[in-house]
Amino acid sequence: MHLSLQIETMQNLPCQVTTTDSGLQALQLIERGSFDLVLLEKRLADIDGDEVCHRIRNDLNNHHLPVIMVTGLGTPESLRQSLSRGANDFIKKPYDPLELLSRARAAMEMKHLFDQLDNAASVLFTLAKMVEARDPTTGEHCNRLVRTCRILGEALKLSEFEHEALRKGAILHDIGKIAIPDSVLLKPGRLTAAEWQVMQRHAEIGAELCQQLNSVRDAVPIIRHHHERWDGSGYPDRLVGEHIPLVARVFQYADIYDALRHDRVYSNAQTVDEIIEVIRDELNMGWRDPEIGKVFIDILKLDPRRFDDN
Repeated sequence: MHLSLQIETMQNLPCQVTTTDSGLQALQLIERGSFDLVLLEKRLADIDGDEVCHRIRNDLNNHHLPVIMVTGLGTPESLRQSLSRGANDFIKKPYDPLELLSRARAAMEMKHLFDQLDNAASVLFTLAKMVEARDPTTGEHCNRLVRTCRILGEALKLSEFEHEALRKGAILHDIGKIAIPDSVLLKPGRLTAAEWQVMQRHAEIGAELCQQLNSVRDAVPIIRHHHERWDGSGYPDRLVGEHIPLVARVFQYADIYDALRHDRVYSNAQTVDEIIEVIRDELNMGWRDPEIGKVFIDILKLDPRRFDDN
């Protein structure tokens, strides 16, 4: 199929068509613009299509942009190579224009779905801020957690993936509380057994809200498991020890610190020395990861105000 016929075929879709015979120029266009689909020739004037696809996924860090590889080679090895470099689909020349339209339309619809999911994730972050705003004593709670998680994560030499999960989890960890009534969430005294059961549901509700969204799924282990305990006495799943996801165990220390360091409806702010004693008590009761606890206490002793700096 000649290029002009490909363009004519694609113009039957609700889209604007941009063309180039240079792989490097294609990468520049993708980096600067917003595209719903890449129809990529395997053989190009400069670098081949497989290399272009690899750079889209790795150098540009664009994993949702659909790429359909077009080639005159239809061998299984050629197919495997293109798919391994990040192509979503593979079409062999010559092909029927209706086949191209069908595959292109399906790929673009999938891209639009991912875009909608990202928009949904933005809504979740907004809802999380609304949950925080319901309690006037927790202002900037999430922003402080982001900072504390970053400092502790750096001390533990966590990966970039784990840092990103902690960043999202710090904001979204309590999003399930949007379903908890104010009479329970803001009650100044002790909760009854029935009220406590209602409160505990927020971890499962929050995880269910975020589980279906790819862009925030890495935070789900924190959202669901930040109230588990090392000895298995936590909730909702009573996980024990290292069965509790690492990012959730790290987050717990940031959450404990922030809850104790600032006034809440049920307690007054405590000093750093008092917080260290609380953490030691929880470690002695078997509630927290002892290795992470040692690192966290060392940070607090070395620089008691580090987590409080602006």
